Amino acid sequence: MRPALPVLCLALVGACSSPREDIERALAPEPARYRETRDNVDALARELMKANEVTGISLALVDRGEIVWATGWGWADVDRKLRAGPRTIYAVASLTKPITAAAVMQAVEAGELSLDDALAELLPELDLAGDSESSITLGQLLAHRSGLPSDWFVHELSRDPPPWPAIVEELAGLEPAAPPNHHTLYSNLGFALAGLALAHEREQPFETIVVESLLRPAGMRSASFRDGPAPAPVLLPLHEGADSLEIAASYVRGSLRVDPHFRLAPAGGLHASVVDLASFAALLMREGRGSGGEQLLAPATVDMILHPVEPLPLDLDSRFGFGWLHDHGDLDDLGRVVWHAGRTQYQHSRLILLPDHELAVALASNSLTSSKALDQLAVEALRSALLEARDIDRPVQPSLAELPHDESWLDTFVIRHGGAYVGGFGLTTLELHEGAAWLRARFGDVELELLGPDRARTPGNAAQELGFVRVEGLELLTGERNDRTRRIAMKLPDAAPLTPAWTARLGAWTLLERPGEVPSVREVELALVDGHLVMQLLNLLESPPLPIVEVLQPLDDRRARIAGLARGQGTVVEVRGEGSDERLWWLGREFRRGRG
Repeated sequence: MRPALPVLCLALVGACSSPREDIERALAPEPARYRETRDNVDALARELMKANEVTGISLALVDRGEIVWATGWGWADVDRKLRAGPRTIYAVASLTKPITAAAVMQAVEAGELSLDDALAELLPELDLAGDSESSITLGQLLAHRSGLPSDWFVHELSRDPPPWPAIVEELAGLEPAAPPNHHTLYSNLGFALAGLALAHEREQPFETIVVESLLRPAGMRSASFRDGPAPAPVLLPLHEGADSLEIAASYVRGSLRVDPHFRLAPAGGLHASVVDLASFAALLMREGRGSGGEQLLAPATVDMILHPVEPLPLDLDSRFGFGWLHDHGDLDDLGRVVWHAGRTQYQHSRLILLPDHELAVALASNSLTSSKALDQLAVEALRSALLEARDIDRPVQPSLAELPHDESWLDTFVIRHGGAYVGGFGLTTLELHEGAAWLRARFGDVELELLGPDRARTPGNAAQELGFVRVEGLELLTGERNDRTRRIAMKLPDAAPLTPAWTARLGAWTLLERPGEVPSVREVELALVDGHLVMQLLNLLESPPLPIVEVLQPLDDRRARIAGLARGQGTVVEVRGEGSDERLWWLGREFRRGRG
């Protein structure tokens, strides 16, 4: 590796123009542009905010590398009487990942890092189980292909988290969830280690590197991390510090909440406005040129970022890249779609780019119940803009034609495909129920409309058909939409008899909370469901809390693997301690017997 190149000087950026000049220019679109789009989105935003009890939303639209519309609805902070607007700063959570990937790619361009570098070389002090760090590369970390577990729960959400680089010592002996390049497994932990590798190479804090080499030169003046350079004021230039910033409070159906900190900064620690996020989208649309014209990323690197990596068989037609998702069920007919979502305990964000049309939209909200509203607003903003500015009409929605019916399909369908499956929400059973085929889960049941002995759809959904494929020895339940097949769930083999050791552990378990930690699960219980050992819990990050049932496949009397290919699955749950001191250990979380 060559020595690190000097980072770009922030003072040079400030010399180009003042913060106020930049922000006023960015938010001053031509009056006649996107009038229909604004009207459509404004009406929809008001409707969705009322229906979903959302306190505040901000939005910015980018066209050909320029912010052409930025606005907000509702309140950023009710008590402070701050309205939500383009400059409102939100915790954008996982939208940090594309920015972390871009910062790492700057170091790759400089010859400081290589995508083929092994994790063992990048972080010599890391010691995973089975010497796994030697077979994981930096490129695999950025593409979610390392096989590392999705999360690390030690102070994941916390009022006062310890320094996140300390995870290197905490991870000693950690077992991977899958071999590298087995399937794409979204991993906060993987991105944290990628950010730590960058900091280790530059011998600087991760947050300082990203702010000085990427965020400020890209025009992201108010974007910042909790432990890093302070954001630059953009609202009230006569004031200084936090008084100059519109920081969003957090709400649940209008009730004020305090959002905990997300510990793993490279995976989800960024705070930013929609203008900041739009500026990052504009950087990519300008082939890597910053707001002052400097080349922050080479055009070839930007091209790599805006294209997915080579797919893996078990991913089917889903596409992933360096820090980005590359398929979107509501927009796939438009060519390339590059996007990511973010969420904290209470706030949500979206950034979607359509590179083939040079359009992008950024949205953020301070309300737990805003997720579906942001999804709909993002699609409406892009569809309306494409129609108004590019004359690209909306696709014709498939009709719900009357289905053919053959009574012989039902028995064949259930015989061939009935059984237990595990997907993103855990255990789901496909079974015969009340004379029909049903998908049944703890969070809800749905009756299937059969299209044939191997095909089905859910009621009222003509856009997606359900089917089945076998890949690498696994039977997968799939969804087909826009000529793309996506994995929904994996069929489980028949359950093996449960050993006495695991049988003795059935029942309630209570989370052992560390001081300052904010729990995201409760009501944990080990149970038997149709012969399968399961871990039942409530996910507190949803409103109301969402019941999840994960299937545990015992490896021995003290270790069991969470079955499946989705986020959070593949990880190993261990039993630690003996007798009355036995505890369940799950990626840093510990539980004791009984209901607390």
